[in-house]
Amino acid sequence: MNIIEVNVSALAPPEPMQVILSSLATLPNGAVLKVVHRREPFPLYEQLVATGWLYHCKRLAEESFAIYIANEKDQLTFSDFIASNI
Repeated sequence: MNIIEVNVSALAPPEPMQVILSSLATLPNGAVLKVVHRREPFPLYEQLVATGWLYHCKRLAEESFAIYIANEKDQLTFSDFIASNI
């Protein structure tokens, strides 16, 4: 899977959500969006699930998280990606 990365850790709300949703709107088929964030965006998770996206979050440091997001139609590929890369 191709990885497209956005770093929203320096942005103030609601910019992180806007950047992430905008990036998802143009995410190529079969790609993964990697989001670097300073916190876990729980409101985003609810929206992702409701609109057909999968996600996996990994804590990198005290205030640093990597959130991987993929289309639910790529579930098997995404599961393999997470298992072998994260």
